[in-house]
Amino acid sequence: CRSLDQCCRSAGAICWWSGGHSDSIDPDSYKEAKLSSFSSHSDIDDDEGGGTHHDSDPPPQDSQHSDSEEPSKEWDYIRVDGLSILPGLCCPHHDRIQSNGILRAHDFDDMMLRHPTEVGIGIDHNAAFLIDGDDYRVIYPEGDEALMVGSVMLPEEIFSEERKGVPGVWIKEVVMNGKMLSCRLCPREGKIGELLKVPVRVESSVRHMKVAALENPDDGPMRMSYPGFGARSLFG
Repeated sequence: CRSLDQCCRSAGAICWWSGGHSDSIDPDSYKEAKLSSFSSHSDIDDDEGGGTHHDSDPPPQDSQHSDSEEPSKEWDYIRVDGLSILPGLCCPHHDRIQSNGILRAHDFDDMMLRHPTEVGIGIDHNAAFLIDGDDYRVIYPEGDEALMVGSVMLPEEIFSEERKGVPGVWIKEVVMNGKMLSCRLCPREGKIGELLKVPVRVESSVRHMKVAALENPDDGPMRMSYPGFGARSLFG
């Protein structure tokens, strides 16, 4: 029997859980929008190797927590299903604002009230939730001031909408017969069984999932989807 390490971010973090807080119906995330950001063979990994930063890529670090003067776009975060290897509802980029102008943490709170039997795991943009067997750890790049930005105000352990604290992970549960949301800072380490519980009921967002599926069709190898895509597939 081999051990297997998996390290994933964003949608790759969501997939292991019962479900996740997703931006999959952000028009900028649709397949055609992503493909249109590449215009030539040299834009993609080629024979010379290496990657390229594209003008259409989101600017790094704090740009999405945003003081941008661009008008907000109209789209909603949605609940997507995961593989249910871990019981819980995962929200990556928990402390960030995206192009709809809505802080993910706030929208995640509303989503939790609609899915009251699931435990919420809100992972800040610069934090990671590491699971090793029955144990977990919350890690972030300590010592790097550019990345030591997050929602956790210490020593009070309160949430900062302005990201004036350090990165962290928040645990959310609906209490009081579905009337109130409890939010607490996840300890830096502990037993995963102390945080999670199997949900009594999981409700999928069927209507929104149909929209996301329509806009992101599984219509063949991505390299065939537009002229100039020259990357080689491992599958022929």
